[in-house]
This record gives sequence, structure tokens and C-alpha cells, in this order.
Amino acid sequence: MSKSPALDQKDFAKAALIEASGRNKVGNFIEAFEEGGGVATFLFENNQKGYVGWRWSVTVYQSDKNEPATVSEIVLLPGPDSLVAPDWVPWSERLADYKALQIELEKQAALDAEEADDADEDDTDDEDSEETEESTSEVEVESEELPVANLEEGEDAQDDSEDTGRKPPRFLRRRKGLKIKKARGKGKNPQD
Repeated sequence: MSKSPALDQKDFAKAALIEASGRNKVGNFIEAFEEGGGVATFLFENNQKGYVGWRWSVTVYQSDKNEPATVSEIVLLPGPDSLVAPDWVPWSERLADYKALQIELEKQAALDAEEADDADEDDTDDEDSEETEESTSEVEVESEELPVANLEEGEDAQDDSEDTGRKPPRFLRRRKGLKIKKARGKGKNPQD
């Protein structure tokens, strides 16, 4: 098998990559491999901070040594150690998982409620004798007068609520200013 002339274009591929992305984003040469039909792909390290482990891929076409090489594509691809997003899961599958989880949670809640009811029934048998003693003391508490707080707002609270310390919006200040000017023009006191 003959070697593709495009494999000899490593410097050409790096120059094209630097022109497209900038010198500070391009790292060292990693590898080159032949795609077939005069096409070769060159991989370079990526120096961008957010893309650790990613690689620049430059695909070059050259049919024979007498013709100039051309760049087919320049693309940033994830490498073996790069951080990538998880595979996409269709909505129908995510919804099915969610519904299954909800059914399981409902079953668990029903079991918990059943256990709580059983525990309450056991406790109520023991407490029946204690309730008769407590009911007489509760009657005494109810007959006493309980102090009630005065819930009416004082004048200070109303004043504080009106004065929030912020300026009104500009359009309201202008509108108020226009009212004052009109009142002065008619001979009225603008403070009234």
C-alpha cells in the first residue's frame, strides 16, 4: 500500500490550524493517520483552559504530490481523558423512570403510614387510662383566662411601613414634579 501524499502535510495542517484558532490554543502534534483517497487527519493538543484533554483535528486532502494540499475541516474533538456530557436519554425513557420512582415512593409512604397507625393503636390502649386523669386537669386550664395580645397596629408601625427609605421610580418623581409646577401656576399651595 502506498503512502498518501497528504501525510507529509503536517506543517501545512498546523499552519492552517493556527490561522483558524490562534497560536495560543494549539499545542504539540499528537498523531496522523490516513483516511484513504488522499485524505489524512492530523491531531494536535488543545491548550484552551476549559477543554482539558480535547484535541484539534485537521483533515487535509491532497490527491498527488503535484497538486496543492487543501484543508477539508478543522474541528475540536474530545480525547480519551476529556470531560464530556453524558449520553442523551430520550424524554419518554426519563419520564418512565420518573413515574416508576413516584409509584415506589407512594408504596413506601403507604407502608410507613400503616406502621404509624399500628404504633398509634398500641399507644392508644396504654393511654386510655391516662386520658381520664388528664381530662379533668384540662378543664381547669380552660376555665382560666388566657392573656390576649393586642394585635392593633400602632402609629409607629404605619409610619415605618410607608417610609421604606427608597426613592420612588424616576417616572413617579417627574410626575409629582409636574403636579407641583401646575399647582404653582394656578396659585395653589403645592403641599396641600
